[in-house]
Amino acid sequence: MEFALSSVGKQWWKGNLHSHTTVSDGRADPAAMAEHYRNAGWDFLAITDHRRFGYHEDLHKDNFLILPGIEGDMDPEVGTHHLVALGDASWKDKHGQAFTLSAAKANGAQHLVDALNAEQGLTMYCHPVWSRREFADIEELQGFSLFEIYNHGCEHENRTGLAVLYWDSFLRRGRRLWGTAVDDSHSMEGDSLGGWVMVRSDHLTTASILAALRQGHFYSSSGPEILEWAVKDDELSVQCSPVRSIHFVAYEGRGRSFHAEPGQRITEAVYRRRGSETFVRAECVDSKGRTAWTNPIFFA
Repeated sequence: MEFALSSVGKQWWKGNLHSHTTVSDGRADPAAMAEHYRNAGWDFLAITDHRRFGYHEDLHKDNFLILPGIEGDMDPEVGTHHLVALGDASWKDKHGQAFTLSAAKANGAQHLVDALNAEQGLTMYCHPVWSRREFADIEELQGFSLFEIYNHGCEHENRTGLAVLYWDSFLRRGRRLWGTAVDDSHSMEGDSLGGWVMVRSDHLTTASILAALRQGHFYSSSGPEILEWAVKDDELSVQCSPVRSIHFVAYEGRGRSFHAEPGQRITEAVYRRRGSETFVRAECVDSKGRTAWTNPIFFA
């Protein structure tokens, strides 16, 4: 097997896949939120207001893209479940429309996933720890391909933003989910600019970014940069900005961690596969505890 993340597209694009504005429960209007992220150096932003389709074509700039989006949620009587859907040009006529579920909820949370998939969007399961979901509550859900492993807004609010353990539980069961870090921002302070994805694609267009997200051609971060994530034969390698530790997480093998000497930093590590691993992913952790997560490379 041979793969290198740097080879799948011409450029890195930085973006946030989950944000809210005054259209729902955010505290900044769409134009102000877009300008906030653009000024901070982000290349794209998904505006995903609750229960209302957003297609903010008027906010596009030559060097900044707004992805169409929405966040749907399930009635608490069957447990709190939230999913984001990211749309494309076909959503233009949906802008401003309300998203509602039918009264029949016999299928519970799967009903929400299916309803969002019916809109032909790319779906992402959101903040399960904040929603107080056990893994058993979501284990059988099908139909989404992105999973929030870090939600900065939830982490800022009440330390419920990290869901990497749930991600690994899915991966161990053969579910090929790509992990995302997001802001879930509702303002321009505190809960913004803390979680993002770095997408590798040829163009800053909705079609190109969504295609890369579907294929897992990105990494997620709350701080460090990943410069390369590659596999050749049985060796997996990662190159990153200076960090204190690099962890290779593997199942069913044990994986391996590499640590810098006291007062030093490391920028690369290599893991040799033992042969029993069904997938391997990497985490790069800096001196402040901020993390960059690669997507997994699958071997089964």
